[in-house]
Formats: sequence, structure tokens, C-alpha cells
Amino acid sequence: MKWVNILIFAVLASLAFSAQAQTSNYREVGDYTIFYDVLPTTFLEPQLAQAYGLTRSRGMGLLRITVMKKDDGGNLLPVEQPRVAGQVGNLAGQINPLSFREVEVGQGDGYSTISSFRYSHDTPLRFNLRVTYQSGQPAEELHFIRRLYIE
Repeated sequence: MKWVNILIFAVLASLAFSAQAQTSNYREVGDYTIFYDVLPTTFLEPQLAQAYGLTRSRGMGLLRITVMKKDDGGNLLPVEQPRVAGQVGNLAGQINPLSFREVEVGQGDGYSTISSFRYSHDTPLRFNLRVTYQSGQPAEELHFIRRLYIE
């Protein structure tokens, strides 16, 4: 099962650099880095989608959040169980809440918080997220717009 997790991590990591995956973005907050990306679920290999309980479908998107913390040596280490809440909507004001869950990527190699959502071809999507990466600290707010395309 470990090789499957490593494969999943490699595939998800490579998707972050795909042109169709829009762009992988990040925000640095002190010693923490919050990575976020959006992509169509059709980019996922069938085995990967099944492993994470995701539906591969035209018009279905995936939002992935990964939080890493810099250690004293400058290495980025995965943060387990950040709390993520938020919504996605169109520019006309129609809003849908996102339901997040954490998935382990490899055994001890990292964690991502994911949510799936529906989208229409070439429609701008506004994401409003709150990421709590450290207990007792205020949530970091992320706001961004992405377009996804149905092929």
C-alpha cells in the first residue's frame, strides 16, 4: 500500500505544475507555507480518484490545500490536520459551501486537505477559504479566482 501512496503523492504533485491545473499558489505566513491548487478531477488517474473516494467527471473539480512548516534547518515538514473551511461561487454571487477532508499522502510524507465541487466550462470561480494551521492562531484567509475548462 505504501507504493500506492507514494504514487498518489507523485501524481498530485505533478498536477500542481500542469497548465490546465491553473497554477499552484502558496502563501507564506511566518514559518508556515499554505499551498493551494485547483484542477479538474478528470486529470486524476482512475486508481488515484478511487483511492481518495473522488468522482472523476467532466464538470467536477478538486481543491487541494497543503500546509507545511519550516523547521530550524529550513526544511518544510507537513502539518497534520489543519482546519480548512470555505466556499466557492461564481461572480454572479451564487455560493456553495465546500466540505473538506484530510488525506494522507504517503506514510508520513504529508497531508492534504481536499474538497470537490461542480463547475461550468470557462466560468470564473471565486474561492473564499479560511485555513487554521496552528492551534490558538487566527485563520489565514485565502481569496482567489480560477477558471476550469471541460475538455
